[in-house]
Amino acid sequence: MTRIGMRIGAVSLVLVLAGCGGGSSTPEGGETEAASSQAAPAPQIEAPADGLIMPPSWMPADWDRNVYPGSGAPGDAESIRRGRQTMLNTVPFTLWAVANDTLVTEAFEPIWVWYAAIRSCDRGIQMTEDLAGEFGDRARGKAALTQARNELKAWAAKQPSDMTLYFTAKLGQWNEADGGFRLQEWSHATTLKPQAIEAGDPYFDGARVELWSDRTGQAINHFQASLTAPQCVSKDRTKVYKFERMSQWWVVFGDVDRGMGGLADYKSRAMLPPITLTRDDAAALAQRNPQRKVVVAVTFAPVGSSFVKGIDQSAIRAKFRQVTVTDALDGSVLASKSY
Repeated sequence: MTRIGMRIGAVSLVLVLAGCGGGSSTPEGGETEAASSQAAPAPQIEAPADGLIMPPSWMPADWDRNVYPGSGAPGDAESIRRGRQTMLNTVPFTLWAVANDTLVTEAFEPIWVWYAAIRSCDRGIQMTEDLAGEFGDRARGKAALTQARNELKAWAAKQPSDMTLYFTAKLGQWNEADGGFRLQEWSHATTLKPQAIEAGDPYFDGARVELWSDRTGQAINHFQASLTAPQCVSKDRTKVYKFERMSQWWVVFGDVDRGMGGLADYKSRAMLPPITLTRDDAAALAQRNPQRKVVVAVTFAPVGSSFVKGIDQSAIRAKFRQVTVTDALDGSVLASKSY
């Protein structure tokens, strides 16, 4: 059976019976057209009302703050804030990937229900019941899938084609032979600068990063979209609807195709700029930054067509535009390259 064929039919969403407390009722809104409701990209600033760090782009302005990741309904104010921040950390990259997946259609039902739900719990719950409920209105549900996809396409067309993801890493031991450092112990990647997120949650979620190394240098094989599944509490607070996407998105770099067993076949890789310092500069860095913590900023854009990595996994080909590695403490540039 083909990958698309696997997606046709009822949406596979988890409906959990639960006694849920805390939180507030779903506000009105989220039903407007996404293309008209999205504000222009804004700088990375904290929202003073709740301390959230807002993404610069690729986050719908009308996202429903009653949507939470995790299990059960969060109750205390801090867990609510952290849940909302997790949405802001993970949603933009997933939306970029879905919007740039050249294979995705309405047959991928769960992703459109997911997109509708993050903008409106009421709408996501209605689509779930229509598509998978015992007495659902199947025709209305199918129409809602097309509407959600059209909204995402129209909204995505107004977003920047390039995306920048940031992640922290630590430098390994300085190599006297070539004066170079290698990246080690890297974190998840988000569209937000990690220093800002770490101030509130040192264990934040985001895209998974796969680094590759050989004697010539290091490369990023891929960024993998977060698996975090949002959920909504019903208005009567007796049920929790969990919106699993049932698909996985990868953004791959270099000359790569699908290999055997769904493994990516890299014919060549996109190499990162070498981090090369003199002995004196390397010693000074180790003294002022004992943990040798750095921030890696990767700007990339889609290129070419997507390919099926696995029956439920899409790989979006992308190309580096700019990679910059900076000292996490003082912001000094350690390596930078335009591609």
